[in-house]
Amino acid sequence: MSPPRQIVVGTAGHIDHGKSALVRALTGTDPDRLKEEKERGITIDIGFANLVLDDGTRAGFVDVPGHERFVKNMLAGVGGIDLVLLVIAADESIKPQTREHFDICRLLRIPHGIIVLSKSDLVEPDILDLVRLEAREFVAGSFLDSAPIIAASSRTGAGLADLKAALRDLAALVPQRPALGLTRLPVDRSFSIKGFGSVVTGTLIAGTIREGDDLAILPRATTARVRGLEVFNKPTQVAYPGQRTAVNLQGVEAGAVERGHLLTAPGILEPSYLLDVTLEVLRSSEAPLKDMSRVRFHHGTLEAMARVKLLEGAATSPGGSGFAQLRLESPVAALPGDRFIVRRYSPPITIGGGTILHNRPPKLRRSSAGARQRFERLADPAPAIRLRALVQEAGASGIDAHGLRSLTGLDAQESARLMEPMLREGDVVALPAAVVRYVAGDVWREQAQGTVAALGAFHAREPLKEGFPREELRTRLFARTHPDVFKFLLTELSRAGTIRMEKDRVAMASHRIALTPKEAALMEQIESRFATAGSNPPDLDEVTAALRAEPSQIERLFHLLLGRGRLVRIPDGKVFHAQALEDLKRRLWEQRARSPLIDISEFKELSGTSRKNAIPLLEHFDQSRVTRREGNKRLILPPPVID
Repeated sequence: MSPPRQIVVGTAGHIDHGKSALVRALTGTDPDRLKEEKERGITIDIGFANLVLDDGTRAGFVDVPGHERFVKNMLAGVGGIDLVLLVIAADESIKPQTREHFDICRLLRIPHGIIVLSKSDLVEPDILDLVRLEAREFVAGSFLDSAPIIAASSRTGAGLADLKAALRDLAALVPQRPALGLTRLPVDRSFSIKGFGSVVTGTLIAGTIREGDDLAILPRATTARVRGLEVFNKPTQVAYPGQRTAVNLQGVEAGAVERGHLLTAPGILEPSYLLDVTLEVLRSSEAPLKDMSRVRFHHGTLEAMARVKLLEGAATSPGGSGFAQLRLESPVAALPGDRFIVRRYSPPITIGGGTILHNRPPKLRRSSAGARQRFERLADPAPAIRLRALVQEAGASGIDAHGLRSLTGLDAQESARLMEPMLREGDVVALPAAVVRYVAGDVWREQAQGTVAALGAFHAREPLKEGFPREELRTRLFARTHPDVFKFLLTELSRAGTIRMEKDRVAMASHRIALTPKEAALMEQIESRFATAGSNPPDLDEVTAALRAEPSQIERLFHLLLGRGRLVRIPDGKVFHAQALEDLKRRLWEQRARSPLIDISEFKELSGTSRKNAIPLLEHFDQSRVTRREGNKRLILPPPVID
């Protein structure tokens, strides 16, 4: 069963233009809750009220303060609204906070609104017509260009029915927010109720919250469990996007959650001190925004101090826009696409706003053509191009679906859907794993070419070696790469017939060791020395001294025998002929028929070798699961059963 349509309506306008009175007249609820507000007759902090429209739509109202000193509080309330009531008093017309609030709504891309000419009973009709004309000229070319203008009076009730009808009509145009998105609730109010503990409120901007859910509290990096929920002042088991929601949290101390914190699903979003953004400076700004200016950053219900690092130029002029990186003084949990406002540090005046492009970018060092191109891709309206840019930025290690979700909010299914055309075109490569990992196609091809080149160079340098040791290849070329990338790359190159993998070595598929007759004869002599020595093999120096050949040539052929498995190196570094080890293994199994336990002296006698060789030989057989150490003896394990 889908929830009833719900919208969040915010007020905006100058102090004493009747915003709170209008909300009270519409809903019957006084949004001013603070004692100081009632004593002074002005709104200081955001207030809340509810109204059911005649089509069943539930409208949650967020009433904001109009005084310039409390714009910070206004910003905490206006971030999650669907439509705005721009309130202009008919007896005063447009004032400074009317302008600032309107600029904020425009910068936040609030899509819908109604212009309310409040206190209409206090002026003559001709004055009302003049204010109506001024209001229409004021919003020309903006999102309110064709918005209804309704004259109303909270005192007489005039115009309220028309206002409710306009709210109903506009509510039908507001798209319902996705219930499948990443759960995010910016906290705008926090308090404690005796017997219940910590309660927070906010507008659920995406996802759902259910009783019993565990939620992360960011940027605190703690979690709490949802003990109870209220929507529209009524208990509920689930809250949906767009609903004003009260959440009773268990497992967190009262007061530990504050305005500006974010409730979200655990383990996905990571707060960051850096944000890549597009930035627009208001035409009304009194001065350009200089590079590295200190500003007040407002996002959701949060305020944080930040420095603005412009991508290009020493300043952005009023009316101008561009790319920038915000360097925050406290961490922020955000997603690309989120809107924000910036205000001057002092005096705190709104100067602009913009859109977040990247929530965990690399630090911007200097402007370049590459940096601008990167920002342009992140700002592209096509989601697939933005996704491709994030995969490209991840480099050789790529990025898995979990990582993409932390950067975009997209779940694995949506990422896969957007990736599908890029996978077909080869722009992106998907690595199969428990969590799919994506690597940019050009990066993948460069890695493959680098691997092939490294193998070719190795074969040219070491023609008598079977292949490049796999671990050495990984550390040399892929040390900073996710292990899944190296593993899958070798698998794909092998499947394509480009390389072959044998035991712990990698070689070009075309690589063949071609020995001259002289080299073949010498290698046979080397092997013979080890074969005839049995359990008491020589070391390489002894073999070299006994044979008339270049030591370097003997060493290369010796390693070739090791690579081919004809010779075997055991734990202490001693090298035995493979057949000698097989013979010893057979003798051990024959001994097992007489007694399953054997000590070192018995093994010395069995093998005909010295104690110096006996101990590492037994360690070798332990590793090979032929024996198992039990105290000072070895248990000889039964031979494997061959089907």
